[in-house]
Amino acid sequence: MSSKRLDSLADYARHHYKLRVGCQCGRVAMLDPHTLLSQIMERGWTSYSLEGLAMRLRCQRCGARPKRIGPGLEG
Repeated sequence: MSSKRLDSLADYARHHYKLRVGCQCGRVAMLDPHTLLSQIMERGWTSYSLEGLAMRLRCQRCGARPKRIGPGLEG
């Protein structure tokens, strides 16, 4: 059995995983890593790490930063 490293947004895109972003208010969003990578390049951001992405994301409902970011079960 193999394991996949998911340390960056590029890893999620390469392995075809959605990015599951959960907020403290209970909202969960399933984000496409390819779309996020395109937006990062358009905006000129330099970090593709999950920590760097978490510092820029905000919940659409309450405005808080993500509580948890991880792989989504949807492919």
